[in-house]
Amino acid sequence: MALALILGAAIAAVVLAAMPPVARPLLPDNAEVRGEAFEQALAAALTKVRPAGEEWAIAIDPADINAWLATRLPKWIEHDPALANLARATTLRLAAIDGAMLLEDSARPSGAPIISLPLTPALVDDRFRLAIGTARIGRLPVPGSGSALAAYLRASLDELASGPAEIRLSDRRRVALRAVSCQPGELRLLFATLPAASP
Repeated sequence: MALALILGAAIAAVVLAAMPPVARPLLPDNAEVRGEAFEQALAAALTKVRPAGEEWAIAIDPADINAWLATRLPKWIEHDPALANLARATTLRLAAIDGAMLLEDSARPSGAPIISLPLTPALVDDRFRLAIGTARIGRLPVPGSGSALAAYLRASLDELASGPAEIRLSDRRRVALRAVSCQPGELRLLFATLPAASP
C-alpha cells in the first residue's frame, strides 16, 4: 500500500512537472519594434500634462515589457554603466494571470527545467512591493525558495522598492503609482500626476 502511494505521488509529480504553467511569458517576434514602441508610449503617458492630482490608468501587455527588457534595457545599460546592476533583468520574462504575475528566467541552461515564480504586486505604505509565491516547475510547486530565480529576487526586491512609488519628471512634476493589478494578459497601473515638488 505504501509503495503504491509513493509510486502514485511520483507519477503525479512527473505529470505536474510536465504540464506547462497556466501562462507562459512571451518574447514577441518583433521584439525590437515593440520594445521601442512601448518605451515611447510609456514616456508619452507619464509626461502628458494633466490636472494636478487627477488619476489615470494604463494597461500593459507583459509581452511589451519582455520586448523592452530584451532589446531596450541592454541599450540603456550600455549608455549608462551605472545601470549595470540591472543586466540580470534583461533575461527575465513576465506573464500576467488573474491576481499575479508569472516570472521566468530565459537564461536558464539548455535542458534545465522551466521554473516559473508567481509575484503579487501591491502598494504598501506608498511603496511598491512584490510578494513572491512558491516557485513551480511546470505546475509542480517547489517548496522553499525553490530556485536561484527566487533567491535573486528576494535579494534585490527590497533595494528596488526602497523609495516611494513615484517618478520625478524633468519639469519636477511627480507621477505617483496608486494601484497595481494583474488580469490575464495585462498589467493594470493606476497613476496620479502631482505638482512639482518643492526645490
